[in-house]
Amino acid sequence: MRQAHCKPFFTKIRRYMLARTGGRFALAAKIDALLKLGVIASLLIASSGVGYYYAVYLPARDALRETERQLEKFRAYGQMRAEQQRLDLQQRQLLEQKAAAKAAADGRYQTCLSSASADHDAAWATQCKSIADKAVTDHADCLAKPKLSKAYCDAAYRTRDDSANCTLPLKNAADLDGGLNSARNRCLQERNAALR
Repeated sequence: MRQAHCKPFFTKIRRYMLARTGGRFALAAKIDALLKLGVIASLLIASSGVGYYYAVYLPARDALRETERQLEKFRAYGQMRAEQQRLDLQQRQLLEQKAAAKAAADGRYQTCLSSASADHDAAWATQCKSIADKAVTDHADCLAKPKLSKAYCDAAYRTRDDSANCTLPLKNAADLDGGLNSARNRCLQERNAALR
């Protein structure tokens, strides 16, 4: 059936060519028709290549480039995010180290202050005991002298408080309090030096 349909078409083309050339130059007319068909076919083939380039190849290439661009953006974002997390971790560790160093310095400072206060209290108690013992010794020496009365010795060398909370002479108390203040200042300087 296909061939039957094609025959009338070719017959029409042949008649057209014969009518055009009037029977003469039939071969030239056929060549002319073939050249025209060849030019048309080559134009169709060339335009199909150009069409493929613009309709298929370029959109696919652009889509691939866009995908690669997006992947590169994601990679860069991932690297930036990882770097930020690393910096945050370092910052957190640094803050923790500083906090630990401050806590340790504060602990040493409190220990130093406690030690200074304990040394001050021990020295105070020692001086109280020493002054009380000297008063007892001096009272006994006074009584041992035959010319001095017991009332005089009791008044001159009265019994002193030998507890750690006794009242010391002003000079002794000032020396001990000055030593305590010096020790506290030293503790503060050590703490500040440790925090730098």
